[in-house]
Amino acid sequence: MPAGQLNLSGWKQLMKRDPDGEVTTAILGICEFGARMGYTIQRHNITISHNLATALDNRQLVTIDITAEEKMNRLETYPKYTSLPSLFIASPLGLVAKADRSKGRIPHLSFLSDSPRSITGGIREEYDTICYTTISEVINAVRKFKKGAMLP
Repeated sequence: MPAGQLNLSGWKQLMKRDPDGEVTTAILGICEFGARMGYTIQRHNITISHNLATALDNRQLVTIDITAEEKMNRLETYPKYTSLPSLFIASPLGLVAKADRSKGRIPHLSFLSDSPRSITGGIREEYDTICYTTISEVINAVRKFKKGAMLP
């Protein structure tokens, strides 16, 4: 997970009452610096993939979407190829159908998934799934331990 995707000040506030300093340090570190995801492929150059047919067939929609993201400062832009970071990867863009029948832009991070050209291609199998505790499991734990229960 890249740094900056979690609200650091919000997590600091939330973690004030956590008695486990190691957990707090780990979570705040992830918020500020990102998380290692078991990535193993060594890259040696810039990789830019061609966009998918869905994006090429709807260039205007993709352009409008990217322009809107730029206006909200959500995209990092580079003026020319030579200013790209040395190991930069541009995954192909595509469009997918949304529930309201509109189309949404996606970066296809699994494109050529077994290749070093893929963002996800370098993630080892044992790291490719994250399992979260369900709300039902949390409720059952609180019910079991009653008042004063502290969840890890």
